[in-house]
Amino acid sequence: MKIFLVGMMGSGKTTLAKKISKVLSIPHIDIDEEIEKNENLKIKDIFERYGEEYFRKLENDILEKLAENTQSLVVSTGGGIILNPKNRAILKKENALYLKVDPEKLKDRVSLENRPLLANNKENIIKIYQDRKELYEQFKTVDITNLTEWESVAKILYQYDIKNTAEIDSSFQKVSINAGSLKSLPSDSIVFTSEKVNELYGEYLPQKKLVLPNGEKTKDISLVIRAYEYLLENNVSRDNLLLGIGGGTITDFTGFVGSTYKRGMKFSFYPTTLLSQIDAAIGGKNGIDFKKYKNVVGTINLPKEVVIDPLSILSLDEETFIEGLIEGYKMALISGNDFYEYFKENLQEILNRNLDKLSFFIKRSIEEKLRIVEQDFKDTGLRSCLNLGHTLGHAFEATTGIAHGLSVGWGLIKEIEFFYKKKYLEEKDYLEIKDTLEALVPEKVRNIQIDEKDIYYYLSNDKKIGANQKIKMPILKSPGNIIIEEITIKEGEIF
Repeated sequence: MKIFLVGMMGSGKTTLAKKISKVLSIPHIDIDEEIEKNENLKIKDIFERYGEEYFRKLENDILEKLAENTQSLVVSTGGGIILNPKNRAILKKENALYLKVDPEKLKDRVSLENRPLLANNKENIIKIYQDRKELYEQFKTVDITNLTEWESVAKILYQYDIKNTAEIDSSFQKVSINAGSLKSLPSDSIVFTSEKVNELYGEYLPQKKLVLPNGEKTKDISLVIRAYEYLLENNVSRDNLLLGIGGGTITDFTGFVGSTYKRGMKFSFYPTTLLSQIDAAIGGKNGIDFKKYKNVVGTINLPKEVVIDPLSILSLDEETFIEGLIEGYKMALISGNDFYEYFKENLQEILNRNLDKLSFFIKRSIEEKLRIVEQDFKDTGLRSCLNLGHTLGHAFEATTGIAHGLSVGWGLIKEIEFFYKKKYLEEKDYLEIKDTLEALVPEKVRNIQIDEKDIYYYLSNDKKIGANQKIKMPILKSPGNIIIEEITIKEGEIF
């Protein structure tokens, strides 16, 4: 696969190409950088010494060689490469993408350094844009004006046929991984999705869709009523297929509505956040919030299937992505053995969102959760081990309002400290786990000062507290070795 990115100076071609290179494990080549390396001169010096025509000849020579190259690569081109008709012909054969950015945004972004055509005046970029606009628009266009870098990467890769598929090994719940699956949704299905997902992938979604707010506010009884109304207005029967496309709030919401509308209809999930792919969409728990109590109303009912699109999570902001990694690391701690070692060895590439490494991480996280849920579907025993990090994490979340995944990360840090103090966990394992968690959990979360009494207040009201005032808690003795015990946590033992 070869990906060529064209667009104006300042559109982010080089930055995005470097990210794509890491995601796909393919080389990145920047044509401007190649010219500078070959000539041992900066571009502005080449222009001053030899003129623009000479530079354009160098540009064309490199492009022709890259077009002849049969290996996979991602290429960031110079802004003026499309001025040459020969270059345009080559780029069209290579299915190049035009990264469109509003010229006013370009003016804000671009640096005057090493930009000879700007002549030390950013205003010149508007005229250059107008002169080249028709030439750029000859190529398939992705407008990234209002997108983040990672959202842009996801939108770019959605223009290509990226092969990344796997079946999850489970007879309990049907789950598959299929990159680009949002491009092939059943056209006659009904969709519940979020504003953000609709903004990024709305062009691929079926016509019948209910767009819900981003985040936890979706899980409100008033929106459940709106969803019932929408289904009735569209004459939806039990035989129709309802799709939940979004993060955990959307899959929770869709599962609840699908389980209760006309006493239950068919529903499937296409989770689009890492946390929802490995946790919320897996295991059959669906629910909404009520009177500020999270998931207090709900069902346990499996979807028809869950389809994981690893490309969709490329669009996540860093903290939302890290939330999912923390949850997956929890699963690696529970699993131990090969999964725990895999996570340690491949953490940096997973952080870089390498598609192959990330997909395997998702697959193993899901398989581990399903292994546990299958043995305890109604959550009466073994499933409690999935609460590792959640006992203190939920209390922290309730106290601070910090996002769930990050709160679980804080909870894991404090719980392993507690296990170490109580001599459940050996020092070697404790230090190794602590180092990994500190690499995952943002420092600003780890350093939040919190009143210990607030934590104990929430612990005393935890649903896992028994009449004897002991709390049922999963205790990690080593990666892969976890026990469930009823214990008393006294003040002074956490901080």
